[in-house]
Amino acid sequence: MNDHVSTVERTLRQLLGTWLGVPDVAALPLPSGPLQPDFVLQAGTTKFAVQAKKTDDIAHVDFAIRQLAAVQYSVPDAVPLLVVPYLGPKAKRYVSSHDVSWMDLSGNADIRGSGVRILIEGQPNRFAAPGRPSTAFSPKASRIARVMLAVPDRRWLQSELVHETGLSGGYVSKVVGRLVDDQLVVLQPADGRLAPRSPSTMLDAWMQVYDFAKHSVAKFHMVGRTGPEVLTTLAGRLQSAGVGHAATGLAAAWQSSQYADFRLTTLFLAEPLLNPEILGMRRVEQGENVWIVVPNDVGVFHAAKDINGIRCVHPVQAYVDLAGQPERAKEAAAELRSHHLGWGE
Repeated sequence: MNDHVSTVERTLRQLLGTWLGVPDVAALPLPSGPLQPDFVLQAGTTKFAVQAKKTDDIAHVDFAIRQLAAVQYSVPDAVPLLVVPYLGPKAKRYVSSHDVSWMDLSGNADIRGSGVRILIEGQPNRFAAPGRPSTAFSPKASRIARVMLAVPDRRWLQSELVHETGLSGGYVSKVVGRLVDDQLVVLQPADGRLAPRSPSTMLDAWMQVYDFAKHSVAKFHMVGRTGPEVLTTLAGRLQSAGVGHAATGLAAAWQSSQYADFRLTTLFLAEPLLNPEILGMRRVEQGENVWIVVPNDVGVFHAAKDINGIRCVHPVQAYVDLAGQPERAKEAAAELRSHHLGWGE
């Protein structure tokens, strides 16, 4: 047992003892065989099979969920329990969607089992660290995930990813190494080709750290009766002016499916607009119906294409951008993921 797992075990014994009113929470011997949890605890009449992770990164959380599903066969009478230092909102939604019991070392928990129910919320993150953690989904690094998710059945050579993303070979190698370590990408030893282990999980891992507000967003109002009318008019004027652009978010989702009518039109532009008034837009602080967005990386335009006469980002990009949109963005995202990403997951 490593130092981190030992520390987690001691902390869990204290927390479970307090929550369940049990004076002594005992550590039990691990079962024999290859499918083992990190440790097993007995609290009163309830047994817990625990997988402990150092982070709530969805890549690590997903791996722990798969481990817990496997150890249920070796410890069938135990409550499978995921433990992390702090489970953030996006990771919490991911865990909840897989119906897994969890607790964090900050004192939050959602544990369900035979004869036990623990729900504790609102405890702050006791392990927040300054600085930005290393990730395979920074604005530039996410070009690799975007390219792979756009064609999820393809198996890529790193040299092909270099060509497709415009990144250096060394940088691609570094990011791919992180994706492989996080078990988001599978490397085939025979030919060195790469593919997402689960496109759905990779998308969720990217979504966890993606922040639409990190782009440069300018708000405008443009005359038009409906969102689709404003989109069509503005896209036509940008096209005539030779301005590189692509619709995203609600506007792109509408073009793909005609689902979830919208008011707010969002367009990525390759460069800032110098004279938006020429296009019939007026800058506003509120009441806007247009967001003009200069992206923090040009990768957002990868695999953009015309849909019903409007240039749109790839559905993968539209999906992650919907998390930063108002109105019926949640419904539009669900529709896009279910019917237009084509993963069968």
